[in-house]
Amino acid sequence: MERFKRLMANGRMGHAYLLVGAQDSGKTQTALGLAQLVNCETQTGCGECASCRKIASGNHPDVHVIGNDEMDSIKIEEIRFLLSRAHLMAYEARTKVFILRNIEMMTLEAANALLKTLEEPAPNTLMILTTSVPEANLDTIKSRCHIIQFFPSSINRIAKLLTDEGLKEQDARFLAFYSEGCLGKSRKLIQQQMVQRKRKILDEMLLNRNNDNFLKDLSGDAKETSEALQLLLSFFRDVLLLKSGVPANELLHQDALKEMGKFTARSVEDLNLIIRQIVQTKQLVDEKLNVKMSLSLLREHIWAN
Repeated sequence: MERFKRLMANGRMGHAYLLVGAQDSGKTQTALGLAQLVNCETQTGCGECASCRKIASGNHPDVHVIGNDEMDSIKIEEIRFLLSRAHLMAYEARTKVFILRNIEMMTLEAANALLKTLEEPAPNTLMILTTSVPEANLDTIKSRCHIIQFFPSSINRIAKLLTDEGLKEQDARFLAFYSEGCLGKSRKLIQQQMVQRKRKILDEMLLNRNNDNFLKDLSGDAKETSEALQLLLSFFRDVLLLKSGVPANELLHQDALKEMGKFTARSVEDLNLIIRQIVQTKQLVDEKLNVKMSLSLLREHIWAN
């Protein structure tokens, strides 16, 4: 935002920006902040004036957001709506703003229609596009935008922000790592009770040998199976790190040190066998194949003497 403030102060704002970064890395928040900045009554993006409050609440008549968190495809009808609005006079804003989220989800027809808008921008109009998969977008679209890269924050920084918000240090570190340094994703994981789900998965897989019902339910949901396998993979990564002498306070699953201790006595070959089975099962999930037998085999490897 400081960068945009400098550009605005120097009269060097572009007509189109492409914000590139991982999901939940702050792209939409920044896009809305930029919409506030260019239309703020104090020209500072204060967040307090009538214009800023309308944008924050999604009620500004000249700020339009297309695309959503569900990653639905963006169709040509939505781009045509944008085109019709772009060439109209603003109701009250200095600059009409169009935010297109996840443009990798545009159909080819929609992308080509958007390209015409970028080639012939309407006056007093700002286009802000976001993507987490830049290679999935037309080069001609990318070449007509100023590209702003969003990089992940450090694990320690995200963990500190989460502890400052009241989370336990161990849980904050886990969420910071699991969210790949994206604060927005960390907060979503909190809402989804990820820490509680993680503990249930580890308890069922590591402490309950008679978990047929759990495996049956798990194998019926590809998303939950993938999540469970990812958690198990990170757990056994911690086991290998602990076995090699890495301090416990640098591990991801610090609340499961007791369980890790049982596995550090196993040979590296045994642990690698478990990890290979996790990876193979994950591949079956990705290929949408039946994983019930593979999960049962993974259980046998985990519980092998």
